[in-house]
Amino acid sequence: MPTNRQKISDSPCHPPFPGELTAETFLQEYWQKKPLLVRNAFPDIRSPLTADELAGLACDEDTNARIVFEQHEQGHWHVIHGPLNEDDFSDLPDKNWTLLVTDVEKHVPEARQLIDRFRFIPDWRIDDLMVSYAPEGGSVGPHTDAYDVFLIQTQGQRRWMINSEFDDACIEGTELRILERFTAAEDWILEPGDMLYLPPNIAHHGVALNECMTCSVGFRAPSYAGLVSEFAETIAADLDAESRYQDPDLVCQVSPAEISRRALGTIKSRIAERLTIEDDRFVRWFGEYSSEPRAGIHPFPPERTLSTYPELTASLTADKFITQSPASRFLFVDQDDSALLFVDGRSYVTSQAFARSVADNRSIRAQQLIEAVRTDHDRHTLLELYNTGCLLIA
Repeated sequence: MPTNRQKISDSPCHPPFPGELTAETFLQEYWQKKPLLVRNAFPDIRSPLTADELAGLACDEDTNARIVFEQHEQGHWHVIHGPLNEDDFSDLPDKNWTLLVTDVEKHVPEARQLIDRFRFIPDWRIDDLMVSYAPEGGSVGPHTDAYDVFLIQTQGQRRWMINSEFDDACIEGTELRILERFTAAEDWILEPGDMLYLPPNIAHHGVALNECMTCSVGFRAPSYAGLVSEFAETIAADLDAESRYQDPDLVCQVSPAEISRRALGTIKSRIAERLTIEDDRFVRWFGEYSSEPRAGIHPFPPERTLSTYPELTASLTADKFITQSPASRFLFVDQDDSALLFVDGRSYVTSQAFARSVADNRSIRAQQLIEAVRTDHDRHTLLELYNTGCLLIA
């Protein structure tokens, strides 16, 4: 298991890889290939929120949270799903449980700074920042993930054990996919600031050695089965519901129970015609699909919406910044002489300069963004993104 100790030349990627490797070296040698332990990747790191603040966030109705118990009166492994309440925290044991909250960066702006350290990987692949708190012995059991993950220790010590070769049989009688048998091939104790990268399908088991917090940056890895299903639904929604099978050339057949080859061929050809993937249609669908909020968290519109673009620009003084809402996801695709900008499942045709400026920058000087506006589409888009709360004026 390599550790990151050797000093390598500065990487042109923005942002640089946490630690001493370049982002290019990491992507070439480790990404989706093998684990990497980086000692002191984040010097002087602090958790984006305290344990009490994490518990408070776990009680919000729009938060995805859970407590995992290793020893519980209802079974060896037990899970309480959020939203949680004060009673869930009032009688917790001294050890052997873990609180986990996902999508923290959408609720805590400071957390966005940590997840943004990984933007050397495309935004559409980054999923969320999960923060976990555990007393001594806290764990979610040995398991595998179908996606890449960076595990960053922010408080206390956690022991991590991994193995790329394992028996995938899971414990029965629990909703958690915990490996029934697990033997560690490699074993470390992570201190605050240390980071462990794990590619998909590496068995791992983390156990809190004392009161600790861990931040996990996870990545989207959509299954092709899911993509086919989602795209097929989009195609079906666009079809004329009144268009039906017809057979005006029907002839008598010997066996009434037979489905004729002629009928099968007609139906097959009609379905194939409708499943043809047009590039423009696919690009728009995938951008909208990839930018759609997964956690049901949406931005809030401003108290006062604006009717015209000049109203918006009049409110932007020289010291103002335009900032993406933490709840929003911005992506874009360049076209020949324009761009498709995707925000929270919606698409906009804009200039390439505007799409790149508004999507690449979490926060940008208002004047700088205004200078990137090229077309009426840009103006209308900027106004709509402000009125829907996707863009904020700070």
